[in-house]
Amino acid sequence: MVAAPGGLTVEAGQGTLEFDPPAGRGAVAPGRHPAEPGDGAAVPGHGGRVPRALVAAGSVLLLGGLTMLAPGPGAVATPLGAPEPQARPGPDPLDLHPGGPVVDGELARLLAGEAPAPEPIRAGTPPVELALPARGLRAPVVAVTTGPEGALVVPEPPSTVGWWSPSALAGGAGGTTVLAGHVDSRTGGLGALAVLRHVTEGEEVVLLGADGRSVGYRVTARRQYTKAELPPEVFAAGGPPRLVLITCGGAFDRSTRHYADNVVVFAEPA
Repeated sequence: MVAAPGGLTVEAGQGTLEFDPPAGRGAVAPGRHPAEPGDGAAVPGHGGRVPRALVAAGSVLLLGGLTMLAPGPGAVATPLGAPEPQARPGPDPLDLHPGGPVVDGELARLLAGEAPAPEPIRAGTPPVELALPARGLRAPVVAVTTGPEGALVVPEPPSTVGWWSPSALAGGAGGTTVLAGHVDSRTGGLGALAVLRHVTEGEEVVLLGADGRSVGYRVTARRQYTKAELPPEVFAAGGPPRLVLITCGGAFDRSTRHYADNVVVFAEPA
């Protein structure tokens, strides 16, 4: 048997020709059944069969190559020279107050309405009247100063009480309010503050201010000092608010017409 071009075979001594028909024509060689799926496909002009598995493998390789060349899912082309987008910073896990400045302490509670506003600083008022309700006493008060020798100038008549004007105002935020008056006089009789020798702890004292306010106090102590030993803290300018009432007491020296002591009553805001 001799192979001939075109896929024909010629068998010597016999006049038969055998060839495979082109695919798709439906011809069947003698002694063969129609091609089954997977047998292979005939390639015209080549006289041989290419297995279908090879054809399928080639198709898979071709598709895989195209897939590798294609951009991935969600990829966005960036023009040359364009600035790269900056990532936005995320929240700082250590930031305990995100989104705004820290407002702490009392101010934070005020802004949140959780604390009442602080009271304004109390303004004092010059006293114009003194009252001791338990003693039935009401006396006018006038401002006084100290004399050339440093002694407190007490007003006349003895029914009037003097407010030492360098001392604190009544009802102020701090300091001592000092009032003084005669215990008596030869012409005026008993003074308004003659009752101080009888005042006891806890009694009420009221000062009427020039602005119409009434400022209440409670007696905390009564002391008697010789005039030479009157303690300086009686006139203390600082410290918490308090009231001091001063008059004369003790033995009376008829030659000098002065009392030897001072009676001092201390009172604190009620």
